[in-house]
Amino acid sequence: MKTLKISLVATALLASAAFALGEIKMPRIFGDHMMLQREEPVNVWGMADAGARVEVEFAGQKISAKAGPDGRWHARLKPMKASAEPRAMKILENGKESKTINDVLVGEVWIAGGQSNMAFGLSSMENANSVVEKADLVKVRYFNQPQNNPQPAPQFDTADDTKWYVCSSQNAAGMSAVAYTFAQKLALELGVPVGIVQTAVSGTPMRSWVPIEEFEENPLFAASYKSYQARLKKWDYEAELKKWNEFVRTYPERVEKAKAEGKEPPPKWTISDTLKPWKDSPDGFRKPANLYNGRVAPIVNFTARGFIWYQGENDNLRTGFKDQLKGLIGAWRKLWRKPDMPFLFVQLPSWTCVNWEYMRWDQFRTCKEVKNVGMAVAIDTGAEKDVHPLDKLPIIERLSQIALRDVYGNKEALGYGPIFKGAKISGDRAKVDFHMSGRKLVIKGEPKGFEVLLDDGQWVPAVVKQTGNSILVKSANPDDKRIKGVRYLWKDWARPDVCVYNDADIPAPGFTTEDLK
Repeated sequence: MKTLKISLVATALLASAAFALGEIKMPRIFGDHMMLQREEPVNVWGMADAGARVEVEFAGQKISAKAGPDGRWHARLKPMKASAEPRAMKILENGKESKTINDVLVGEVWIAGGQSNMAFGLSSMENANSVVEKADLVKVRYFNQPQNNPQPAPQFDTADDTKWYVCSSQNAAGMSAVAYTFAQKLALELGVPVGIVQTAVSGTPMRSWVPIEEFEENPLFAASYKSYQARLKKWDYEAELKKWNEFVRTYPERVEKAKAEGKEPPPKWTISDTLKPWKDSPDGFRKPANLYNGRVAPIVNFTARGFIWYQGENDNLRTGFKDQLKGLIGAWRKLWRKPDMPFLFVQLPSWTCVNWEYMRWDQFRTCKEVKNVGMAVAIDTGAEKDVHPLDKLPIIERLSQIALRDVYGNKEALGYGPIFKGAKISGDRAKVDFHMSGRKLVIKGEPKGFEVLLDDGQWVPAVVKQTGNSILVKSANPDDKRIKGVRYLWKDWARPDVCVYNDADIPAPGFTTEDLK
């Protein structure tokens, strides 16, 4: 495969560079202030002279490895207990100290992926001060990748401006709202240091985040691959470049026009060079595998507890959403060599957008069908006209509670509300049952958001009545004597109709009894 050949050439070049330098080379993920995963064997790797004996010293351990013909070496530290004590990791080559990594802690590590709502800065989140003011109470480390860094082949290292940060009240506001706050909540609850490895990039689809082999060969990406190939075939770079140049040229005029009409002017980022058309792809920097190559490949197998993910907006109206999400989860687990590695994600919140409800349903079904996958419900949050809602604290709380319960075994933690279990339909009514996780069902305010399906295929408003932890649903029209299905919150902007909760104030996600394709 052409891509594989490029990758092998890149590896050979890296190996020769390491040989020429005659010194240890390691990815920047192994840098000062890094966090190592507790209670698991910790992978450490890099480049050295071919055949060199490499030794890694840390926390009383001394392990050795031999560099292969290409200069690559890999070592593994034995599991360690959590420690907030700053310690140094020393790397020796043929008995001579070659590299020292300072201020290393041991705790919990999570990989944070997705698009703009994961990259969304803490400073812009509602009630951010309540998070920032606690930043000095915990030990949180944050590996940041400022550049998008799309690459045509898998890279050995991340961009040159990537590094670990020691989070504090002075800099926490600049971190990802979801990722940093998730880490802080875990650190407070678990009493151990927590590290975040951030990979998210705004406006990116799932196909950007998997190896090209997965995208081209995995059946779960078949529909997406076919769609991309069709768009690629029609791609007219010269025409698109001409349109782009005109779009940039007229930007000042459009700004002045918007101001004159009392409207919000188009933001400057809309004419960023990042969005300029690429000659070889209609997806530009977001072409399949590009962001995996530059941002994920260099950190693959960095020992971590699990993944957190907030994405989906850019895959709206794409084919095979559920299959792609399953494919992404499987691909990352395979890369990390952990088939059941926890994968927790945020379900899409309320927003005015066509087909939003279908993607939420695909996310729900993925959570139900794939082992060790958790979903934080966000349908009671969001902004009607803004894809970047500011009210992220409730969903971060749910995400962290799911981690505490499902990953760390705290049975007192609760991140889920009522979860649709099934519906028994008889005549003109349906009885809807929920998984309650030991809590009670609550209908807040006036019951709304329910619809029933009639024989003629029409969905009509329904009336509901709570009975214990179940809900009875029937058509609002007493003349309708038979129904075929029931659904709840089946709309994009659903927030005003959210009414089903548990007694811990966590909402039920939307659902349908229809087998949608």
